[in-house]
Amino acid sequence: MKQNYRFTDRNSDIGGVAEFRAVKDPNFKLIRESERGIQVAPALADGDAQTTYYRAVNKAVQYESATTSTSTSTSTSTSTHHNENISDSLLAFLEKATVRIEQALQQNESVDIFHDTFRLHGDGDGEGQEGVQTDSELRYLKNFADANYSKNKPLVAIDWMPKAQGLVAVSAVRNLTFDQRIPILGQTQTSFVLLWDFRLLVKPLLIMQSHHEIFTFRFNRTNPNIVVGGTITGQVVLWDITEAMQHAQGKSATGSGGGGSSADGSATGPSNGGGSLLGGGVDDESLAASLSLPQNPKYISTVDHSHKRCVADLFWLPPTTQINHRGRLVGEEHLDGQSYQFVTVAGDGMVMVWDVRYEKIFNDELRHIGRAKHVPTEKVSNAGAAAASNNAGGSGGGGGAANAPAASTTNPGLKPLWAPIFKTHLKRLDGVGELSLCRICDTANAKYLTSTGNYFMIGKQASFPGDNRAQFMIATEEGDIIFADLSARKETTTNAAKEEEGDDEDAEVSCVKWITKDHARPSVHVQESPFFPQIVLSISDWNFHIWKLGEDKPLFTSPMAHCYLTAGCWSNTRPAVILLACADGQILVWDFTDSSFHHSLQLKAAPYKITSMELLSSTATVAATAAAAPGASSGNAAAKDASSGGTAAGAGAAAGQQAKFQLLAVGDEAGTLHIHEMPYNLTKKVHREEIIMQKFLERELQRIELEKAQAETEVQLIGSSGEGAAGGDRPGTADNALLAAVNVAMSSTATAGGASGTAVSRPTTTLDPNAKDVDVANMSAAELALRAELAALQKEEDEFLKLEAIFVTEMGLGPAEDGKAAS
Repeated sequence: MKQNYRFTDRNSDIGGVAEFRAVKDPNFKLIRESERGIQVAPALADGDAQTTYYRAVNKAVQYESATTSTSTSTSTSTSTHHNENISDSLLAFLEKATVRIEQALQQNESVDIFHDTFRLHGDGDGEGQEGVQTDSELRYLKNFADANYSKNKPLVAIDWMPKAQGLVAVSAVRNLTFDQRIPILGQTQTSFVLLWDFRLLVKPLLIMQSHHEIFTFRFNRTNPNIVVGGTITGQVVLWDITEAMQHAQGKSATGSGGGGSSADGSATGPSNGGGSLLGGGVDDESLAASLSLPQNPKYISTVDHSHKRCVADLFWLPPTTQINHRGRLVGEEHLDGQSYQFVTVAGDGMVMVWDVRYEKIFNDELRHIGRAKHVPTEKVSNAGAAAASNNAGGSGGGGGAANAPAASTTNPGLKPLWAPIFKTHLKRLDGVGELSLCRICDTANAKYLTSTGNYFMIGKQASFPGDNRAQFMIATEEGDIIFADLSARKETTTNAAKEEEGDDEDAEVSCVKWITKDHARPSVHVQESPFFPQIVLSISDWNFHIWKLGEDKPLFTSPMAHCYLTAGCWSNTRPAVILLACADGQILVWDFTDSSFHHSLQLKAAPYKITSMELLSSTATVAATAAAAPGASSGNAAAKDASSGGTAAGAGAAAGQQAKFQLLAVGDEAGTLHIHEMPYNLTKKVHREEIIMQKFLERELQRIELEKAQAETEVQLIGSSGEGAAGGDRPGTADNALLAAVNVAMSSTATAGGASGTAVSRPTTTLDPNAKDVDVANMSAAELALRAELAALQKEEDEFLKLEAIFVTEMGLGPAEDGKAAS
């Protein structure tokens, strides 16, 4: 039944309760109900089985002793004697063959059976490109972890030991967040720097301890036995591991040979310059136990004269650079080819220069560096002076030296304290606001001004006054990048006597020469390119920038990464390759010869978050270290040649020598150090790679200059139009020659159009020299080129309109001008 029903709301309290009586429906069918039960049961089947039956039977066995006759016993004794002779000869043979068998087994363990012999002989121009398909993965060599000192502790710093084979050091700190560190800030917590040897698998070769956590450390490049580190409290510590390394070599401290030096530059025993680091003494349990004891620092800076915040970064000054107490460079006559000074930066905005020879400075032995009054002191009693003279000082929990220096002979009762020989506070150029420093790198490549060797200039050199030996690139926690000159001074009128006495400390310092905005967050790494001077790489949390010194914008800005970036660096063998470490354990490889909008390779380096990364830069040390590692691709011959060849002078020299192997050390947050060999295609340069990268950077620099010129032109046009609208008359100066050239181009277009008899006429427009205020004398070459380009575009537009008018006239689509038909 199709009927329309309408339902409404009704309140029972108002209208009462509706009653629905039973009615008979003729269409209703009676339904019968019945109850039924159903149950499911598995199917059953009858079966039987029977095992094999073994009947038990009683049995007995009886034997009888064998008896032999006299003749038989005689023959048996003869054969026994013959067998004994055979056994003796076999035993002699086995003893003789044991040495050879053991040597063969050892070679099987140390030699890589998968080694590609012809890989070392690839010097073709296009060979480096073949590895993109065949060799694009990291080759695992080793990993190091210590259950007592580094387990579940992030490795925040890594450094390869120079002039040594297979030695790398790491610093492990507690895995705490910022909020967790605030309540325990300032409390003593012993931290360790572990020196690992490729030949030792379980325990580190040497352990250096500090009473505060070490967040950065570096080996001295000329004397690797000197190690300096920066603590979370702002202090710096120094270890002298000369004696420990001599014990590791199995030599005494008074042994012959030589070439090493102590922290203050005095001669000591032989340094770790090559050969086996272990010699024959590592097998001695007592010697191994003595080496496993933590080494206390030799010097610890005082709290009052150190940074007020955690030391963020440090690096050793090269042997050609020394800075005195005024911040000025020392003359070449005082240089001896050794490195004695290093620079530290921290979040307090201070840049400090430290000298490890502060005791000699206190004794007025280095007057070209400073005087005794430039070294802070503290008074000591007679007993304290005697204890200091015997080097029995304490650990110096509140500062001072771990091995306290002897009291001065010229100033009895005074003990020198280790403090920076020079420090300066960096401020912004406008003088408002302080800077919190987090990363620093030197600009050593700036002295190569010509395109010789492996160095190529990009664009025009940014000229800054001063000596480039005291100039550095610094990144701040606010995301700025700074170019600073520590030797910069304002002009003073001090006389020679006042200069000699060093009383010009009131001279105002202006060290910041260039500053610009870089990232929104602090940089995790800042480094100058080893191939291109004044080209700087800065890496932040999500992307990286490539800067040209002096420019306000980066030459290249990478897209955002898929996760946090924790570290990175330039490749020291390929100019166009950048390595980025990610928080997911991957390494992103940017190869600008392949792509400039996305990373080229993604390599798996660690199972946990990468906290630090360091490339082995020295070519000779690379080959020797790779030979020391079991399973490495380099052979013993390569290691021998590398050991006899010395080390490279720097990253540029290493790149020039074309290292066949490149090792990468990666530290993760679980406390494990991973050693990898870089793929061959990321080590061998492709053909004309320097030129390819140079052209890419020059194009980006031209783009920035063009954008800058366009912005300046728009500002000038907007300003001139505003002045004209407000003033009525627009007097000004203009370059008549330039405007005349534009007018000629436009008038020639109009003349050509009239000569061809076009039906559509356009009024001829010329640029009046007095139309707007244009100062051509102060215009750049790019801006002049832009104005000429605009004139050429105007000419092309006029020609197009002329052809359009001719077409309209020939097709008869419009009336002819003045009633005349077009020819």
